[in-house]
Amino acid sequence: MTTSSPRSVYFLSLSSTLLLLLATGCGSADDSNARLTGAVTLDNQPLKNGSITFLPIDGKSATAGTTIENGEFMLVIPPGKKKVEIVGTKVVGQRRAYEGDANSPMVDITEDIVPTRYNVQSDITVDVTSGENHEVFALTSN
Repeated sequence: MTTSSPRSVYFLSLSSTLLLLLATGCGSADDSNARLTGAVTLDNQPLKNGSITFLPIDGKSATAGTTIENGEFMLVIPPGKKKVEIVGTKVVGQRRAYEGDANSPMVDITEDIVPTRYNVQSDITVDVTSGENHEVFALTSN
C-alpha cells in the first residue's frame, strides 16, 4: 500500500487545477493580458519538470499556471501583482499500477524536489505588467 505525502497531494491538486484552467481557455491572448516567459533553476540546474502558478494577490484577476519543461515556461497572464508557487518532481523508480496484477502497467514513482518554501509556503511575488515580461527563479534545496 502506498501513502501520499501532503506535497504529493498538493502537486496532484495543482496539476488538476492547471489542466482545468487550460481546458477552459483561461489566459487567452488579448490586449488586457501580458506574455510571461521565464526560467526556473534548482541548485543552478534547470528544473527539468514541474509547474508554476501565479495567484493574484488582490484576488481580482484569474489564477494562471503552466508547466515547466527543461527549466523554461511561457504563458499569457492578466497583469498585476502575483504570488508564485513552483512545484517540481523527479522520477525515482517504477511500480505496478495495480499491485498483485502481473499484467498491470508500470507507473512512475516520483519524489518532490522543490522545497515547500517555493510552493505551499511560498512568499515569492512578481509584478506582471502589460506586454512582454521575463522572470528568472533561482531556487535552492538548502
